[in-house]
Amino acid sequence: MEGENQKFQVRIETGEIMEAELLSVVVIDGKRYAVYSLDNDNGTVDILASYVTKTIDGYDKLLDIDNPLDKEKISNFIQNLVTE
Repeated sequence: MEGENQKFQVRIETGEIMEAELLSVVVIDGKRYAVYSLDNDNGTVDILASYVTKTIDGYDKLLDIDNPLDKEKISNFIQNLVTE
């Protein structure tokens, strides 16, 4: 449906699979990041981000952000979004 954000499943640190809602895909210094939310079922949401890469088949795949500088850049981006 037009106007609705894409939903997909992610495995969180505990191993649980949760439904995420894509908020945005952004490019910072040439790297693509997916910014998405996870509903905590208690009236709060977590805003998370992952690298976006392409598989051999051309599909998007999310990867953990392992570089501390990249974590800082995307964290600053998200912080600016939520404080505006």
